[in-house]
Amino acid sequence: MFDSDRALRFANLLLSLECVQVNPENPYTYASGLKGPIYTDNRQILSHVPERLEVAQGLVDLVRENELKFDSIAGLATAGIPHGMLVAHILGAPYIYVRSKSKEHGKGNQIEGKFKAGDKIILVEDLVNQGSSLDKAIVAVKEAGLIPTACICIVDYEMPAAQEVSKKHDIPVLSLTNFSNISHAAKSEHGLSSEAQGLLEKWQKDPANWP
Repeated sequence: MFDSDRALRFANLLLSLECVQVNPENPYTYASGLKGPIYTDNRQILSHVPERLEVAQGLVDLVRENELKFDSIAGLATAGIPHGMLVAHILGAPYIYVRSKSKEHGKGNQIEGKFKAGDKIILVEDLVNQGSSLDKAIVAVKEAGLIPTACICIVDYEMPAAQEVSKKHDIPVLSLTNFSNISHAAKSEHGLSSEAQGLLEKWQKDPANWP
């Protein structure tokens, strides 16, 4: 079950730390090539010790509350790797991480760490936007014989494309906060104008044709 109080609390936390920035007048360009009015960089959390631990504990709570099954925790490159490590440490669980592609040198590994076929894993991502990187990671771990049971993340933009990825692989995406709560918190607590919020929500509904 999605915890709306927790989602609003983490939305305010990320906005306060400027991990999430909203600027419709000067849109950001994403890895997909699309432009949008919001940028999330959860790596900034790592420099703030109390907040870093709060986020890690929140992700652990998602695992426990949803009774997720796992043999290992798997961080997704690159920003999901440190958060995943913290989650694994708190849970006392083995840890692996998944590169965006295989290395071009050494052993050419895409997945680093000890694992075996049939292991159940929980994927840890910092942000789920369009879901393309998550889709590729799921394919990679399945090809290695691993069984992903869920993806936990700090922020979910609630994009239809990402929801299709979740449905295609039958893997739930569980987040600490999401686009709806960030939009609400930005306007109610952080000075976002109604006009800017309208542009933000228009982008979320149809990112390919924004603005």
